[in-house]
Amino acid sequence: MEALEHVDLWSSQVLVLALSATRIAVAFLLLPLFTQDTMPALVRNAVFLALAALSVALQPAVDVAHFHSVDWLRLFGKEVFIGAVIGVLFGAVLWAFDVAGQIIDMKTGASMAQVMDPLSGHQTPLTAALLSRLASMLFMSSGGFLLLVGLMLQSYALWPVGATLPPLKSGGMTLIEAEFGRVATLGLLISAPALVVLYIVEAAFGLINRYAQQLNVFALSSSIKVLASQALLILLLSTFAQLLVDDIASRPPIVLRSLKAMLR
Repeated sequence: MEALEHVDLWSSQVLVLALSATRIAVAFLLLPLFTQDTMPALVRNAVFLALAALSVALQPAVDVAHFHSVDWLRLFGKEVFIGAVIGVLFGAVLWAFDVAGQIIDMKTGASMAQVMDPLSGHQTPLTAALLSRLASMLFMSSGGFLLLVGLMLQSYALWPVGATLPPLKSGGMTLIEAEFGRVATLGLLISAPALVVLYIVEAAFGLINRYAQQLNVFALSSSIKVLASQALLILLLSTFAQLLVDDIASRPPIVLRSLKAMLR
């Protein structure tokens, strides 16, 4: 009889651990860092479970004896929602770098040459792959991973595993929409210097074509635009790196305020 009680206790703790790991897994999987191509599933799941075990140890004990199937579904849905919001709000700047690279490649005509990007898991142009990997490496090297872990633990203090999800405020979806707008805005701002240079190059080739019509301007402009955009990106790498580091450092309080505005 005592053995059965121990089994029941451990099974309850396993369910609580799985519940805690759901929020962490959803938040981290939305970042282009923990895909199947960049990290083995065993290592990735071990990281999620280790962080979940830490969160369970720091939270009040959860009495699951009176939980029914509907209660478990509601709690898992709450964890998925909070994890998704944290992942979107924290990882937006990483997506913005990928968007900026795609805009530049589309303007230079290099979008026809695509490679398999293991960070995003799909085909992407070369400049987009470069900026995406730059953003991911800076995220890890600048302490973004530790900031995200700290943010996850703070979210458990505000919304424990056993607590139900508060009513969603009417302006909650507006915050999510604004974040997607922020991704597009950041992507355009990051690519703006290269776009300006590319428009100048196109204007110059337009003048050349007017006075030297025997030249194949289209064939020349493609390679010149690629070289000009890549040279400018090399010059601006330090600026992009500082932009990313500053944005990552400012994210935790912004994400918490946004969650509080949505759920309180």
